[in-house]
Amino acid sequence: MTEIDATKYRIIPGGYQVIDIDLDSAGLHTLSSDPITEESCHEASLDAERKYRAGLIPGGKSLSGGGKHSPRFQVILGENTAEQVREAAHQEHMSVSKWLRRTVEEKLAA
Repeated sequence: MTEIDATKYRIIPGGYQVIDIDLDSAGLHTLSSDPITEESCHEASLDAERKYRAGLIPGGKSLSGGGKHSPRFQVILGENTAEQVREAAHQEHMSVSKWLRRTVEEKLAA
């Protein structure tokens, strides 16, 4: 096992912060023994960004309350309409799901 150079860390409130480390030569591995490399970390970060955009947490709090699964609807839209929905959600820094939910709730409240 490779020893980690303590000079590459500095003490910060609540723990340590990595200043620089060469993952390709550090000899680190995941729990399943896969090597941790610069490329594997980059791919993992891209995957996380794709899956968890806008800080969403999969399996988040039930919208129905009481720990029940929230009802789910599926809609089929034309390409132009779908792109307009995506753009509107993006402009308001929201996921499409949150934007559609808010839009439907506003329409029903009117």
